[in-house]
Amino acid sequence: MVFHIPTELSVHHQTPKEEIMFGKKKQLWSVLGLLVIVALLVSCATPTPQVIKETVVVTQPPVEITKIVAGTPVVEVVTATPAPKPAQPAIYRAAGGWTKPPAYHGSRFAPGGVGAAWWYVFEPLFYYVPATGDTIMAVAESIDEGTDTFTVKLRKDVKWHDGKPFTSKDVWTTLQLRYLQNASIWNFLDKIETPDDYTLVFHWKEPTALAKPIIAGEVLCAPYHIYGKWADQVDTTVASDEEPNKSVMEDLSNYKPEFPIGTGPFKVTTVTASEMILDKFADHYHADNVHFDQVVILPWSSNEVIWAYLMAGEVYRAHPATPKDTTEAIMARQPKMKLALPSDLAQFGIGFNMRIKPFSDENFRKAIAHAIDRKKLREITYYYAGDVDKYAHNVLTSMEERWLSKDLLDSLTVYDYDPAKAESMLKELGYAKGADGNWVDPDGNPLSWEVNCPAGYSDWVLACDELASQLTEFGIPSECRPIENAVFWPQMTSGDFQVAMLWSAVWWGYAHPWRGFNRLFLGDTGKRIGCPPTLPGPDGEEVDLEELATKMGTTTDEAELKKLVETAAWIANEHMLQLPYCEKKLMEFHNYAFVEGWPDVDDPLWSLAGGGAERADVVMMVQGLLKPATK
Repeated sequence: MVFHIPTELSVHHQTPKEEIMFGKKKQLWSVLGLLVIVALLVSCATPTPQVIKETVVVTQPPVEITKIVAGTPVVEVVTATPAPKPAQPAIYRAAGGWTKPPAYHGSRFAPGGVGAAWWYVFEPLFYYVPATGDTIMAVAESIDEGTDTFTVKLRKDVKWHDGKPFTSKDVWTTLQLRYLQNASIWNFLDKIETPDDYTLVFHWKEPTALAKPIIAGEVLCAPYHIYGKWADQVDTTVASDEEPNKSVMEDLSNYKPEFPIGTGPFKVTTVTASEMILDKFADHYHADNVHFDQVVILPWSSNEVIWAYLMAGEVYRAHPATPKDTTEAIMARQPKMKLALPSDLAQFGIGFNMRIKPFSDENFRKAIAHAIDRKKLREITYYYAGDVDKYAHNVLTSMEERWLSKDLLDSLTVYDYDPAKAESMLKELGYAKGADGNWVDPDGNPLSWEVNCPAGYSDWVLACDELASQLTEFGIPSECRPIENAVFWPQMTSGDFQVAMLWSAVWWGYAHPWRGFNRLFLGDTGKRIGCPPTLPGPDGEEVDLEELATKMGTTTDEAELKKLVETAAWIANEHMLQLPYCEKKLMEFHNYAFVEGWPDVDDPLWSLAGGGAERADVVMMVQGLLKPATK
């Protein structure tokens, strides 16, 4: 760079005065020029590094910034720093059913309400674990079980989804309205008292061993500040279908809020035909334990749809009844998928009409039991169900160890598959095989049966066909005839059948032996098979079956209860009242690829899934077990 220092301002001749002025200007310019040269020399020297302390977050593309550092232009290239992405909600994906809008609503007291949101939004006082008999506290802080009463102390930090505090009055309201629906708890409950906002006292009509399971079966769904105007009108001293109760129920059934109001860890925020969305309830008393911000429920239209969801990872847990090959395909597509198989608290069985010959002869029934391959029936009907191929004692196999001693089991007749033994027993009873290889009774009449089943139960139809085939092969020509569901059950109850596929060892809801034996001796099963009112017990003495079942439901002495159960089990087995062939299992698929913390497949917590699979989900979440999987 060249700087020209002017020495002359013009070329004309100056006057003496101008010369004097020019001389002074010349001296001034000389001084200025010298200063410029010095400045240039300084600027050419190596600059002292200067640290620029500055933090800039840039979200635009890289740019050039020019800064003057000690007189020198410095160009810095600043690379864009990506803006932090907003945190994505942790979503738990499930499947279930609900009434599609606009018919959907949030009341349990009118048809079409709540749907698959049930266990996510509603809570009981406590949960009852069927496999162990343990309780897990929910809105209850403590319980005290007496002989005639059951006292509950409530937590004081519980809120409804609308922000209102939860009190004992809300429990009272729920149970008053449940009286209108003939809830089973009112078979035992005389009244419920609320001494204060956080205390409940259940008064029983008579002592009962079923207090825990029947209380745990009632979800709290009716806050007094919303439903109190109906609860106050209920009269529990008259039948639910009498006035004023009849009118109260009619009016109540017309109330259909947009969404349910509960105290659970999630609340419903969106319902469409394609999904149901529940957001985490921030004010839940265990909100810190819940690691999911949202539950998204997809529609369960068929098992086939759920199989596709599971294969694609669209849902993280589901329990469709699934054939062996489809199960293997799901597990292959999702290698982190596991399968738990808790009991559904019921068995599939074969019922003989004991009102008619030859089924009125228990020895004949015992002989036929040995002619049936129960294991094969299970494989064809429900591959992943539990085998029931030794006894017929009406105690769920999954709970056999809890209720029946080894000594009792060793004393029971084993009905294993043994066609030769069946043939020998029939011959001892006077039956014989004809020239065609088929059996005839002692009077020479050929045996030929019809086996019935409900047409809508596709798995039972398969079992019915297989049973008819086995009996025919054994020498008793038989045919399976499915009957429309609506006709089947009343027809069985009326005794219009020979052999039928029926529910066996039904312990639904209570997970208590009273439930199963009351049904077998006195309830639906007993009415269908024609169970007599008395039968000989282990000591040969006649046992009143109604009295036996009633004692099972009222005794609170565990040792006494086990004695009663063993007596009932002996009667069921040794008199061959019904032949079970499998214990229904819930196929609980659960995927570790999306959720961590699932309990082991044999953990008792899975038994909470019987009668409400989402109940198990909620308990696991509220306990802090389930978390989004780490990617």
